[in-house]
Amino acid sequence: MSVEEACWTYSKPVSGLLPWQSYFLAFVIGLFAFRYPVSALVILSVLYVADTTLRERACRLPLLVFLCCAAFGFGYAAQQTPELPEHVPAWMENRQPVVVDGIVDRVEPRDRGRLRIVLRNVQCSVGDQMQSISGKVVWSWRHPKYDPEPGQTVRALLRIVPARGFGNPGGWDYEWYWQRQGVFWRAWTAGREQPQWGERPSGLWTIKSRLRESVARSIPSTQGGAMVLALVTGDRSRLDSETMEATRAAGLAHTLALSGLHVGFVATMGLGLAYLAGWIWPSLLLILPRPKLSVLLAAPLVLGYAWLGQPSASLIRAATMYGFWGILLLQGRGRVLMDGLFFALLVIILVSPLSVFDLSLQMSAVAVAGIGLMFPCFRSLFSAGGRWWSRSLGWIGGVLAICLIANVSLLPLVSWYFGTLSPNVLLNLIWLPTFGFVVMPLGLLGMLFNLMPWTDVLGGAFIDWSSWVMDWLLALLHLVDRLDLIPVFTVLRPMWPEIVGCGLLLIVALVVWGNGRRIPFGLAGIGFVLLVLPHVGVMVSDARDETRLTLLDVGLGQAVVVTLPGGHRWLVDGGGGSITFDMGEAVVAPFLTLGRPPRLDGVFMTHPDSDHSHGLPFILSRFDVGSFYTNGMMPGGLTGKRMCKVLERRGIEPVPLRAGNTVTLAYGAEFELLHPGEGFVSSKNNEHSLVMRLVRKGHPFVLLPGDVEKDGIASILESGRELKADVLVLPHHGSRTSHVPDFYRAVSPKAALCSDGYLNRYGFPSMEVVQDVGVPVFTTSRHGQVIALWSLDEVLSIRAFRP
Repeated sequence: MSVEEACWTYSKPVSGLLPWQSYFLAFVIGLFAFRYPVSALVILSVLYVADTTLRERACRLPLLVFLCCAAFGFGYAAQQTPELPEHVPAWMENRQPVVVDGIVDRVEPRDRGRLRIVLRNVQCSVGDQMQSISGKVVWSWRHPKYDPEPGQTVRALLRIVPARGFGNPGGWDYEWYWQRQGVFWRAWTAGREQPQWGERPSGLWTIKSRLRESVARSIPSTQGGAMVLALVTGDRSRLDSETMEATRAAGLAHTLALSGLHVGFVATMGLGLAYLAGWIWPSLLLILPRPKLSVLLAAPLVLGYAWLGQPSASLIRAATMYGFWGILLLQGRGRVLMDGLFFALLVIILVSPLSVFDLSLQMSAVAVAGIGLMFPCFRSLFSAGGRWWSRSLGWIGGVLAICLIANVSLLPLVSWYFGTLSPNVLLNLIWLPTFGFVVMPLGLLGMLFNLMPWTDVLGGAFIDWSSWVMDWLLALLHLVDRLDLIPVFTVLRPMWPEIVGCGLLLIVALVVWGNGRRIPFGLAGIGFVLLVLPHVGVMVSDARDETRLTLLDVGLGQAVVVTLPGGHRWLVDGGGGSITFDMGEAVVAPFLTLGRPPRLDGVFMTHPDSDHSHGLPFILSRFDVGSFYTNGMMPGGLTGKRMCKVLERRGIEPVPLRAGNTVTLAYGAEFELLHPGEGFVSSKNNEHSLVMRLVRKGHPFVLLPGDVEKDGIASILESGRELKADVLVLPHHGSRTSHVPDFYRAVSPKAALCSDGYLNRYGFPSMEVVQDVGVPVFTTSRHGQVIALWSLDEVLSIRAFRP
């Protein structure tokens, strides 16, 4: 191999990186360093060592250039990041609704009849003054009676709060997600008065709206029709809770979010048209080979679909990738997949550098890179010649291999972001091909035929057929769900060194196996250390003789984790949620599975109110739970139905507790039950909350009173039980209804914790409570996640996510 050839590739079939591609990766790592400096520095070091090891000696790249590219990436991210406002207006802190004037920036139809509208140039009428607020506002509008367009002006009565997330380390950073888009505020409609809209701007959006309306008029009133509307136009407003839950539980929710997967299906239609054109006019293939003809025929389809599905950044990025792959293919270049990916990422990231933090872009890049690296090693297995059936089997096998490779490549990312594994291969074999090669083509053809009056009957028929097939797929999905044939597992969420180590070991294996090189033991050793080191840290942490109480930030709700030596953990309550949001799935489970398996020694539900119980069904269904303790009451409504279903399926028998009971934990620790007593009577659920005191080796660590109020507290004080504890979690989130100074004196805490929710509508915690408790109060609204830690000598220390 010449020096020039060596600079272009490490060797075949696993192709290496061009020098500019290695430098581009260093630049991307520099962008990540703006948010994660330590991990980015380690990954940059691993990239340089791997690049130097795998390149020919004559073509190794200078370290200084790597560092300069990373530094440029860091500075570019800092320069492009919108700055958050320093202060929150007083009227906003008081939750005062205001009249808002703004311009629609984008409109996103959401499931369950919702619209998400992003407003720019926002001004708020406060009293007799107009105040401008920096940044954009994301407005959630339920059951809208109007379909707005970008560029349209609006005046509406809204309640605005900062776009703030949950303050738990290792969780989804909601605030950063919106900040990088320039959105600083969230809003909801206040009152019943309908918003006032300005004139609709003329333009392409009007055409798009008409196309969407033509499909909406033609679809049947079934969930299959709602799915077709979502796939063809991106409008998910007609999808109901049952459909969303079924697709999510089966690991198929990604098929509803328009992305590169859908662009791939649309591009395949171009391939089908190329085969059809070759069959009708064979001599055309002598002028233009089928691969190039496929690119040209698919290009307008891809561009049209990307335009129709807006606002979707994922579609724009996928169309950009397709464009570069098409250009390289038309030029007859090799390495089309990898080089096209890098060219597309270069353009995407230079235009929008903060998109490197976008999950959809990360997953698209990792899936394509995995296919580009791994599939060449298996290509020969599917290169069947001969008869048509042999070629067909080879093509089907190749498609399945690509799907499997993409899923394997995405496994670390999926585990990190979602903490789940959905090995539903057989379901995907039916769902995805039918979905991509039948439902979408029929739906798109129906939409096109609906444009012309003389073909609208045929268009309606196509949409009906598409909806019927989709209804059949949904019926199959519900059937296998009822038969409990959809395995979805909650798994340990890997820490970032494990992801890097896994990727490095995979590259080493491909280079050795695919290219026949000797094992680079240095790289393999680095990968192994990165893979193992985080678990060594977890084992060392578990070996310490410490008692830890973690109050999670779950908004206006409560979820507490008690951790004892040996990694033993108990969960007290699971946070709240709604029909569209599950705190157990979104916040509690990700915290519990970060670096640890989904296992709990026990779960306590202090009382059935939804702000404490709504997140528990998910935990009970996905975690290995030793015991489930309650106060003898079960939640009602949606939460109760979900919980009863989970308890029956898992065979879990709730254990009711009463005052005087003791629950033995581990290492000399136990929960003493102080309330409710056998004779206690109250019509309020809150008053029946389990009140528990954590004691270890005779030392009282913490008192957990749930939402008990004044009557329950009076009963506890009358019982004469010992209440003293180092830490008090304020009853009922610090409400006035639980304000009993004698109770605080009886507990005599050194610190108090409160799970209250940022700018909650009840004003928790009450200032009277904060003053009378007489010790520092750490709230989740101010401090995020709060940890009370007792070391071997039983000395208390408090740690907060936001100091």
